[in-house]
Amino acid sequence: FSTLNEICRVLNCQPGDILEYTDDE
Repeated sequence: FSTLNEICRVLNCQPGDILEYTDDE
């Protein structure tokens, strides 16, 4: 999940937000 954390740091968002967003796709 290091990549996910990197993305979250760049987008300044919560990991859960990324998971919910990708899961909604």
